[in-house]
Amino acid sequence: MFDWLFQLIEVSIEFLNGIVGSYGLAIVIFTVIIKMLLLPLTLKQTKSMKAMKELQPEMEKIKSKYEDNKEKQQEAMMKLYQENNVNPIAGCLPMILQMAIIIPLYRTILAMSDAFGDEVFLWIGRITEGSLAEPDIPLVILNGLVMVIQTKFTSGMSGGDGKASMMMWIMPIMVVFIGFSLPAGIMIYWLTSTVIIVGQHFFIHRQDEEPETAVKEA
Repeated sequence: MFDWLFQLIEVSIEFLNGIVGSYGLAIVIFTVIIKMLLLPLTLKQTKSMKAMKELQPEMEKIKSKYEDNKEKQQEAMMKLYQENNVNPIAGCLPMILQMAIIIPLYRTILAMSDAFGDEVFLWIGRITEGSLAEPDIPLVILNGLVMVIQTKFTSGMSGGDGKASMMMWIMPIMVVFIGFSLPAGIMIYWLTSTVIIVGQHFFIHRQDEEPETAVKEA
């Protein structure tokens, strides 16, 4: 049913490779294009996470008020979210989108393994053995470290509360664990995407700090 998606990804990577002459760089550019297309949704998610952080005092009051009644507590929380148009799992949505793209990309990269050949990209094929269709340990570890930074930003922007926050911190561990069996091409996509997300969060955080600094100086 999703063959058209696999074909679209393969055609896109082949097209970009024809321009830049590198499958690894083609995957990086493909990732940047995907993130640009998803930018409006990313900004919406970021806004929702910031709203969650602002609601933390009200959420703590609800927890204290209905400490012995979890059902009432959940009802009050949901009402608070609805009144303020907040999505409590907004911080996890970027990861869900990642998986939605990574799964077809995984199949595409495996299908293109012969096309990759002995291509050299970054340290792959130069310092370490293997190809873009085979696992690369340094990429897995580097991606895990960058995901920890991403989680710190995301958790801080959303208030770092609840099961969603716990899931965000578990994800870097899971990614490292499964990354040892994923092709390097997948990890290049994942690493590039994560770096872009960290950059977006850093930029938004700086934008939020500037008005506060201006008010203090005034």
